[in-house]
Amino acid sequence: MIEKTRHDIPADHPIRPLFQQLTERGMGQLNLHDPDTIEYITNLLTEFVPVESMHRFKDETGRPVQYLFEMLTQARNAPSPDLRRDYYKTLADLTLFNLGLFPESLSYGHRTVSPDYYAEAGRRSYTIVAEMEASSSSRTRVYRKLAEQFAQCVSGLNWVKLYINDPFYQYMLREFDIT
Repeated sequence: MIEKTRHDIPADHPIRPLFQQLTERGMGQLNLHDPDTIEYITNLLTEFVPVESMHRFKDETGRPVQYLFEMLTQARNAPSPDLRRDYYKTLADLTLFNLGLFPESLSYGHRTVSPDYYAEAGRRSYTIVAEMEASSSSRTRVYRKLAEQFAQCVSGLNWVKLYINDPFYQYMLREFDIT
């Protein structure tokens, strides 16, 4: 089961331009200046501000699914193409977000996951989503770019993480009541 996200962050919230600027800088460090990809990653960062967005995959009892293998199994066994696409998109977004901002979470406790395996699952999931979208849509192009440039996007988010951990940005996040 996959829960729908709640978009708690309004479109005019000040955190959006902050994430936009950080994403542009992070991707700019890698000479990735594609506005569609930058917008997608900015929206991804905003979507994951509410922590419950990290736990959209649920088991049959309603508890959050914690293991990548279980998420992949749910995605593969989804009863409809639309639901299957949603599963793979969520999985890809989650892997990109975790590898970019919280790579240490892959080796936390007894849940050690190879970063290469995790990245391949994310890259492959974006590829599947692109194949399931209408071939001429702009979203299809973005998903293909994310799949092709997955490692660079992770590196760009690593750069964003450095900025977010800077005391100035910590202050700004507190001022926006994000922490």
